[in-house]
Amino acid sequence: MAATDADTERLRSLAAELRDFVLGAKRALDEEVRSYPTPIPRCDAQFNHAYEQRARLAALLQRIDAPRDRPDEAATLQRAMSEFVSLPSTGETVEERRLRARIADALGPARGAHR
Repeated sequence: MAATDADTERLRSLAAELRDFVLGAKRALDEEVRSYPTPIPRCDAQFNHAYEQRARLAALLQRIDAPRDRPDEAATLQRAMSEFVSLPSTGETVEERRLRARIADALGPARGAHR
């Protein structure tokens, strides 16, 4: 089913919130990685987790930014949002939990179609 203009606008608005959140979370992880005490052993699980999470957020950010005004914009934004909801939490903040819940509610039945 094709998205209406109103649906696409709601997705854009939610995607803008998601983008702001992801940018903030990525900045925090950038700082964590940058300020991590050296030398860093390869087996340092905390550093590796932060590094991998930062890479996932950077990739998600590219997907959120990519679809503007394309015919498949709504579907692309839905996939990016669905991906975010399925990613591990970045910090267990109230803001993140609320955003995840709003996205899950907005995706509703469409979420299963984009997994």
